[in-house]
Amino acid sequence: MTKQNRVMNYLRRGRTLSQDSAASMFDVGNLRATISDIKPLLKSEGYNITKSVGRYGETRYGVIAKQQSKKRTCSR
Repeated sequence: MTKQNRVMNYLRRGRTLSQDSAASMFDVGNLRATISDIKPLLKSEGYNITKSVGRYGETRYGVIAKQQSKKRTCSR
């Protein structure tokens, strides 16, 4: 399994990832580049990439599932 696959599986479970944790858990040297590479794959699966600031000021990446739009019908 590639580093990118491991990162995607981790994020799909609803967890967030910082550069330091990605380096120690998955041996990812540049998380920002990895996120850039996997973004199209995650988007095609219906996920959006989120970016937030962690407790200690670090950048954290995560994913959320896109909302399924419900069709509305007018009752006239």
